[in-house]
Amino acid sequence: MDYIIRKIRREDVPGLNHVVTVAWNEAYKGIVPDEFLEELKRNEKERTEKGLSKFNDDYTTLILEVDNEVVGFSHYATANQERFPECGEIRALYIIGKYKGHGFGRKLVEESIKELKKMGFNKMIICCLRDNLPANEFYKHIGGEYLEDGIYERLNLPEKIYMYKI
Repeated sequence: MDYIIRKIRREDVPGLNHVVTVAWNEAYKGIVPDEFLEELKRNEKERTEKGLSKFNDDYTTLILEVDNEVVGFSHYATANQERFPECGEIRALYIIGKYKGHGFGRKLVEESIKELKKMGFNKMIICCLRDNLPANEFYKHIGGEYLEDGIYERLNLPEKIYMYKI
């Protein structure tokens, strides 16, 4: 499989939104409400149009492209939680299921860490829905130290927070 990881470009927005739709429906079935997952399918075009209208070159998003198709991404930035003011955060890491298990998740994390270091961070957090067991295992496997429980406010669901020294 030929792949590249690179900064997002405007033309990637439709592919990114498709990855969100597919990856959420694969990973979160039975964890998040079915209505929410169905809404992702219904509003993919709307999310894409909104993303295209807001797009700028400052987005802190990396695209995973395999055989010229967008199949994953990571989004990194300053930590979203106020209680971690000096941390970077990988706020999103999604890969379509058939591309998991090939090391792409680790590669996206490594590239995101490089970018967070350029931003001046030496620590990073990743939050993961508590019931997404495969992802929690992955974050521990790549060196995350469980820090504490939290709440994913958008859906009021429990999450685990992992800390990394980068």
